[in-house]
Amino acid sequence: MTMKKILVPIIILLLICGWGNIIGRNAGEIKSYKEHMANAKALDEKEIYVDALEQYKKALEFTKDKFPIEEAILDDYLNLKKYQDFEKQGSMILENYNYPRSTVKKMVDYYMDRKQSANALKLVNAYLEKNKDDEELVELQGKLRGIYTDVYFSGDSINEEYNGFYVFTDDEKEGLLKSDGTEKIKAIYDEIYPYGKEPNYAAVSDEGQLYYIDKNGYKKLMTDFEVEALGVFGNKLAPYVSEGKYSYIDENADKATETIYDFAGSFANKRAAIKQGDKWAIIKSDFSQVTDFIYDDVILDDLGFSTSQNVYIAKLNGKYHIFDLDGNMKGSEGFDEAKAFMSDDATAVKIDGKWGFVNRSGDIEMMTEYKDAKPFSNGFAAVYDGKMWGYINKNSTVVIDFEFNEAGSFNSSGIAAVRKGAWKFIKLVE
Repeated sequence: MTMKKILVPIIILLLICGWGNIIGRNAGEIKSYKEHMANAKALDEKEIYVDALEQYKKALEFTKDKFPIEEAILDDYLNLKKYQDFEKQGSMILENYNYPRSTVKKMVDYYMDRKQSANALKLVNAYLEKNKDDEELVELQGKLRGIYTDVYFSGDSINEEYNGFYVFTDDEKEGLLKSDGTEKIKAIYDEIYPYGKEPNYAAVSDEGQLYYIDKNGYKKLMTDFEVEALGVFGNKLAPYVSEGKYSYIDENADKATETIYDFAGSFANKRAAIKQGDKWAIIKSDFSQVTDFIYDDVILDDLGFSTSQNVYIAKLNGKYHIFDLDGNMKGSEGFDEAKAFMSDDATAVKIDGKWGFVNRSGDIEMMTEYKDAKPFSNGFAAVYDGKMWGYINKNSTVVIDFEFNEAGSFNSSGIAAVRKGAWKFIKLVE
């Protein structure tokens, strides 16, 4: 018998024995896995979680499909109120298994139960970066973003923010607050406007004197002629009123033009709205006209700006339309009423008795059944149900209930001025 004929059956025998050992070992592992899992589930049913945990951990040694067991361990840490271990286990699962939805939901519920809304929102945000089309979690994200805390305010009232500042009233005097609600200028003036742009001065009325103050609150600028009102600076120009007529001063408080108007708005993006008689026009910062006096109305914000968001809204032939800075109409839809854009987000418009939202291109983004609405800002819009104000997100989901007598727009810091009996600030969770 040759060596080759002897080796072949030996090799075959060894292979058979090897496979037998492997199969035997696998069968043993499967048996052990099933036993530990059965023991763990039985203990869970009896609520003996501490022993169930040990059985789950032993089962991990006998399977490659570890995820279901890791989640069972997560559940038992919570059942045992071992919160530190729960959070550590949850973080491990999220990292190792690429944010499984079931684990995300468990941990979000945990954070919500413990009033840790910020942690819940961070987790949902991280999950949606990988799963953008999960509608349920997108809706939850919107609701979580609508969770807020109160910010202390002791004054009487608060106006809308502009350029990072709020005008507030306290004991019939006015001052300025920063965008986070902290005080910038004490309430010592009869009237004050927010700081303008180019230059950063704020117009004040102080016991009959009208002038501008700088960022430190010092008197900075005053006209050499009598004025009845001063406006907000923009593009180095500010409107003023003298003898019942409007015109503009420059950054040195000198008259910038001899032209007078029945109304003159503030400049933004080198454009402003003006009025003569019953008609309105748009002018440039060199006082040349972008349009003739063709409009029945131009929508202004509380400070007289019409073009802050690189478009303006004007009434032409009985309907409001959106126009670019050169006077070209954007979109074909006309509106019965409209409100000034507050940001890049959509603004509120009224069509056939219903309020909805339109973007700067003139496209309708949604229609609603609410009785009133304000522009979107920082992803939220204040809406009025006929009794109280609340907030919706861009999916039209109510994210803050109807609980306010008045509701302002959210600024970029997630802060809004609201009135619920008294005025206060609310701040969104981050």
